[in-house]
Amino acid sequence: MKKIKELGERKLIDIIHDFVLQYWRERPLYDDAIYYEIGPFSYMFFHTDVLNYSTDYLEGMGLYNFGWKAVICNLSDIACKGATPIGMLASISLPDDMTESQFQELIKGICDALKENGARYLGGDLSSSKELSIAGFVFGRGHRVILRSGSSEEHLIGVSGKFGLTSLAYKILFEKWEVPEYLKKRALQSVFKPPGRIKEATYISDFVVSCMDISDGLAISLHLLADANNMGIEVNKIPIDEEVLDYCRAKGIDPLEFALYHGGEEYELLFTYPPQYEYYIKQVLFRRNAWFTRIGKFTTKREGVYFKSKEKKFEIERRGWEHFKYWI
Repeated sequence: MKKIKELGERKLIDIIHDFVLQYWRERPLYDDAIYYEIGPFSYMFFHTDVLNYSTDYLEGMGLYNFGWKAVICNLSDIACKGATPIGMLASISLPDDMTESQFQELIKGICDALKENGARYLGGDLSSSKELSIAGFVFGRGHRVILRSGSSEEHLIGVSGKFGLTSLAYKILFEKWEVPEYLKKRALQSVFKPPGRIKEATYISDFVVSCMDISDGLAISLHLLADANNMGIEVNKIPIDEEVLDYCRAKGIDPLEFALYHGGEEYELLFTYPPQYEYYIKQVLFRRNAWFTRIGKFTTKREGVYFKSKEKKFEIERRGWEHFKYWI
């Protein structure tokens, strides 16, 4: 019998889905969040995500940022589905030796992140534990449902933001890379306190066909989008932070591979849209200081996910974060 570290998160989800199908004759939605229709063009959206200190706390981030991140990882998933967040419940497990000031710091991070994104902290549960853990439950409301699926060949693929900073942050934290101080600060901030694209996702929801956030790495997210739409993807451009690009060139690092395979938890948006809506999406994101890039298109045959430009062509490997297997 295999251990769960050999199976990985996605296989475990398949097992859950098989039981639900057996008991209720209905396969659950394999997507970022669930939804429930409450009226004509009116839906409630729900999602839960958990952060554990032993696996999710990064050296130097502080408890304020740990609380902040617990909110962003939850809100991001319902915002991508077309929901305007309303509120959050949190089940928080606390070690006995946590001080009052540390607890205040944690809760302030949670409340600040919620307020920043137009939602409220509505309570939850407190319990004792050997380690700090925050299990968030968020909900919101929207007038349409945006899934990962639903796209067709003529739809284009876009992203918000630029990539590379989180890749650099992980190298600094886990491989002790020496990086100039100005760049180190930006890189660490990108994973300590990700802004998320909660409002941006809501603002472009009328123009996109499918959407997901990029939290497990860019490469694996592209593969998940291809899987959901049963098509291949041709990527022509990947926006990389200019300072990271300069750093990669100076060190002889391939910036495309660096952005594709070594990052994660950007919480940027990966979405598809009809060509006629590109102007509106671009204007909305630029007004929010969220960089927009059309990165590619679908291909009809399931040929996988490729990068193709005038200079190079290569297959984008199915690599990224998966719980229990970790980086694959």
